This record gives sequence, C-alpha cells and structure tokens, in this order.
Amino acid sequence: MPHTTFYFTGTGNSLKVARDIASGLETPNIISIAENIDKATKLALQGAIGFVFPVYYCGLPQLVQEFISLTNLSEASYIYVVCTYGAMGGNGGCISQARKILKNKGKVLNAAFYVKCVDNFILWTWDVTPKEKHTALHEGAYKKSQEIAKIVLEKKRYRDRSITEYIGPILFGYGHFLKTVNFDDKSFNVSDDCISCELCANVCPTKNICLNDGQPVWKSEKCQRCLACLHLCPVACIQYGKVTAKRSRYKNPHISTKELI
Repeated sequence: MPHTTFYFTGTGNSLKVARDIASGLETPNIISIAENIDKATKLALQGAIGFVFPVYYCGLPQLVQEFISLTNLSEASYIYVVCTYGAMGGNGGCISQARKILKNKGKVLNAAFYVKCVDNFILWTWDVTPKEKHTALHEGAYKKSQEIAKIVLEKKRYRDRSITEYIGPILFGYGHFLKTVNFDDKSFNVSDDCISCELCANVCPTKNICLNDGQPVWKSEKCQRCLACLHLCPVACIQYGKVTAKRSRYKNPHISTKELI
C-alpha cells in the first residue's frame, strides 16, 4: 500500500517527524503542503495519507486547513494526522478540527496523534524551550514517530487525547487567528543590523516576503505566523513587535536551513 505524508513546517520540527514516520513505512512519499497548495485539487491520492503539521493557537495552521479541504481523498484507504506542539496544554483543537473537515468530505479520520517537540512559539509570554530539555524532547519525538509508523502500517484506529481539545481553541483565540493570520503580519519588523542575505524571503514557506532595497517586506497576503523568518535570520534582526527582542531562536538541529528553503 502506498504511503503519502504531507507536511507543513516553519523551523523543521514537523519535517523531522514526517521523515521519522516515513522511515518506518513501506514505499513512503513525503510532500510539502506549502509547495503544493496550488495543486491540491489535482493530486491523485491513494493508500494511506498522512498530514504532519504544528499546532497553531490550539488549531490547524490556516494553510493546512485549506489543503485538507481542497485535496481529493476519495481513494484514500487510511487517513491520519500528526500534530507537533511545544507548550504544555497547547496540543488541543487539531484532531477535532481535522475530523470535521474530513467528515464534510465523506471521509473518516482513522488515526490522530500529538507529538511534543521543542517549543518555538516566542510571542505572548512564551520563549523557546530551555536548551537542557532539547535532547530529551528530540528523543521522545523520534520514539513517538516510530510508534506512529507501526500503527499506520497496521492500519489501526487510534486517537491521542487532550484536555484542551475543545476549550483550547477558545482560550487561545484560534477563530480570530484563522481570520486574520494571512494579512496580520504588520508586527514583523527588521532592525538596521539586516545584512540583506534574503534568507527570510527564501525560507518563508508561502513566499509572503519580498525584498525592497535589500530589506524584507511582508506582503500581508499568505502569512502563516510560522516565525521561520524570525527564527532563521542569521543575525536575529527580525522581530515581532517588541516582545521577541530578548527571546531565543530555534531551528530543529536535524534539519538544515537548505532543507527549509
């Protein structure tokens, strides 16, 4: 049975998990959601179909929601989602939302998982998970990914539980996030330390950044608030408002910057 895994990632966690799952599957195929959103309705999918992505505001990233809604899954024999998250209590919403989308398409969500990773959300009062905890989190994510692969191979029904599955999206303002995220990127700003390397524009998964006189400009069209531009800037000159200036930066150490471009 063919296995196709779609992923969306900003700083590499979900790509690493997608690859770790695929390593335990037969004839795996890993495909970027961001690179194929315009082809979603034309994809002919069969066999086991998986979607791996981060949790945003206790819900699906806008791009992922759109992709699953558009994709033709009529020939899929097994569908699963894998939601990576960092913050304690931040792993709710995605499974119930994915189930609803699939139900509207006449399909069933056969399995659903939450995988804890290093937290890269540095807005509000959060910061990157302390470095001394990174190794254990990476090892735990890998172990969980291998367990997921076994469940998928055997086509088992499975569902992780979360105490914030239904209340989380309300507490985190997911509805507002979903409505405004594409064009609400005006809080991003760049300092005079910018070296005009263009990396921010290249790593943006939706190409929502262009350069004007060597300086990044956010287009207010397709932003997902993945924070890839902010985290991967080599001189840390990109900020979101004033809250991120003194906060840490993060990229999954098992994924190269080149692989995120």
